[in-house]
Amino acid sequence: MNMIRVVLAEDHHVVRAAVAEFLNKEPDMQVVGQVAEGGLVLLDAVSKWQPDVLVLDAHMPGHRIVETAQILHVRFPDVHILVLSAYDRQEYIEGLLKVGAVGYVLKDDSPDTLPQAVRAAAKGQQWLSPKVAAVLLRNVRHESELDALGLTPREQEILKLMAAGCRNDEIATRLVISQQTVKNHVRNIYGKLGVETRVEAVLYALNHNLV
Repeated sequence: MNMIRVVLAEDHHVVRAAVAEFLNKEPDMQVVGQVAEGGLVLLDAVSKWQPDVLVLDAHMPGHRIVETAQILHVRFPDVHILVLSAYDRQEYIEGLLKVGAVGYVLKDDSPDTLPQAVRAAAKGQQWLSPKVAAVLLRNVRHESELDALGLTPREQEILKLMAAGCRNDEIATRLVISQQTVKNHVRNIYGKLGVETRVEAVLYALNHNLV
């Protein structure tokens, strides 16, 4: 039996120790290294141990997760990155998958999920936990609904900021555009949603799961 060599990158000692013990009980897996920091420490660890799979926590000190994953993927293309996270935020999921991660597992998934994900990752196969897949599917549906309404990408962005409670001046500052431009976009949003006020626009977006 070919053993799957795994490196764990997790800054919480108790979690790291528990995951290592859990994976080492699998007959086809061996945790060959553990690291509690990101950045150069993590890069050096992967270079040293050359694992088949890197189980990478989405939040570690000393690195920006997406940038580090991208560097790892470029420098060590044979090391398959499997993200293990407590967060199912869309920006993390999409960002990490785009830069080379082959899978995304949540820490509250069922116990048998992680070994299955590691085996898939070792073969270079994609693996998403059911909750993560649901997040991505929901996002695709939202984008389809927004496109059907005829909202431009900028209008979609402004609608989301409106729903977050941002005023026109705050939206203008965040998007680096003039307040008049924001007002024009807001007026267009009203027309496409068939509403007349900001409150109605936000309620429409929330009721139709657009934001």
